[in-house]
Amino acid sequence: MNPTMRFISGILIFANSIITLPYDGNRFPTTEEMMERLSDLEYRLSLKMLQQLDKCAVEWNGICYFALFYHPGKINREAARLACEKRGAELGNIYAEKQYHDIMEYLRPYISARLDEGTAFGVRTGMRCDPKTQIVYLSNGTKAPFVHWKSGNPQAKSDQTTVLLDLHPEGSKSNGMMDRKPSQGYAAILCQISV
Repeated sequence: MNPTMRFISGILIFANSIITLPYDGNRFPTTEEMMERLSDLEYRLSLKMLQQLDKCAVEWNGICYFALFYHPGKINREAARLACEKRGAELGNIYAEKQYHDIMEYLRPYISARLDEGTAFGVRTGMRCDPKTQIVYLSNGTKAPFVHWKSGNPQAKSDQTTVLLDLHPEGSKSNGMMDRKPSQGYAAILCQISV
């Protein structure tokens, strides 16, 4: 099977797994349930297709970056780590200002695929923040060479030890990094893999 057919086949299998609604023997799904499920399918298919096209969305010094997208509020840090590892990658780090801007530009179209104008989008990274010293560390434990905090961050609360990218629609000046709890759920993950 050629790559295009394999891709289409994968999308159809993925779509079928989402659209299947449970039937409990007593009732069929309501129209509202069906419409909600179809809306969810449309969103997830559009993101799945974009992800398939973005095998290496941003490359920086021999590291390939790509993003994974889920429903808002679903992915905590541990789930994010496992999702990257499942693809042979690890949670992504930010090393430099140009790389930060390149990644933010790569992520921007995904906002319009799902969110209304004026809404933020949290993206998990592999970076951590020490709430006492406010020093940011890469996933390997070394001090981060570049940090761009969003206004009002770091909040330096003892339980907010993970660093996320906070992305707003184009034109917003409030993009940046924020510190949050590892248990908090977000919609996106930045993964990296050496090439």
